[in-house]
Amino acid sequence: MRIETTVDVSRDADALFDKYMYLIGKNDTESIYRLKAETGDGIMRRYNVSKGIEIIYSEIESYSPSYNEHKRFVNYIEIMYIVEGQVEFVMENRRYASASKGDVVIFNSHVGTKVCNVKNGGIRSISIIVNLEDLADDLNRLFETGSFNKSRMFSKVPKAESCICFPAGGMLQRIFTELMVLPEKYGEYQRKLLTYQAVVALLDVNGGKISDYQYFSGDTGNKIHEARKLLGQNLSSDLPIELLSKKVKLNRTTLQRVFRQVYGVTVYEYRTHVRMQEAKNLLLDDDLSVTDIAGRCGYSNASKFAACFKKITGMTPGEWRRKQF
Repeated sequence: MRIETTVDVSRDADALFDKYMYLIGKNDTESIYRLKAETGDGIMRRYNVSKGIEIIYSEIESYSPSYNEHKRFVNYIEIMYIVEGQVEFVMENRRYASASKGDVVIFNSHVGTKVCNVKNGGIRSISIIVNLEDLADDLNRLFETGSFNKSRMFSKVPKAESCICFPAGGMLQRIFTELMVLPEKYGEYQRKLLTYQAVVALLDVNGGKISDYQYFSGDTGNKIHEARKLLGQNLSSDLPIELLSKKVKLNRTTLQRVFRQVYGVTVYEYRTHVRMQEAKNLLLDDDLSVTDIAGRCGYSNASKFAACFKKITGMTPGEWRRKQF
């Protein structure tokens, strides 16, 4: 649950929690707090993920943010996922936002929450606190890369005039659901992996939309796999995209979009790849002419077949055949 603070969360997190809560339990991986009466009523469990990331599980019945006009702004964001319940926020600049089960709310450190109205029954939430000063170094170290640039990560969030709220969608729902139910063995490692996955998935969030973010259901995935199998059959006949979409009971647009997402190539590119692979198998048979092979692979014109084969292999069918013997 969000806490307004004048303190840098990366360096003084302990002092922050001590200010607003009572520590009621602690072990090597977890600290458990109860909100002080003036702050509200509820429990928080806090875990450190890395230097730049913490994750907090909250069960809150009521909450009163500490509002401070003169607070010192720090470069952090909070990613909150509402597991159960509903809550309304009134920001310092009088902007209004509400969130309920399945929503993600992202706060920056520049526009604080003045009023937080927790609806009947309270809320359960998971919050990921991200220190943007440390995040790039943390991710680059974890993934052994230099691809993460501090100036580009979450670049729209600190500039937002309110919190950003949007439905989580399939992938994020799965991540946060798994964060709620961790296995006993290696659970801490799983928590860290899932937290990083959520952060990376949200790096380019912009006004409630995630660029290039796509989700498909398990049923859609099964239909895409079935489409792939059909594309590998009956190579001598055409299989137009319209007919394929009818066969797998998936509309054409979804079929094309998700197929490329799953396999990294278009439906047409995959069909061509399968045909060229079959052509190679047939070219091993000296008794078949190139024209015969072209027909078996769905090409009525041997010249078009040869041109396509050369484009993919760098050789004509005849050159490829001679090289095998």
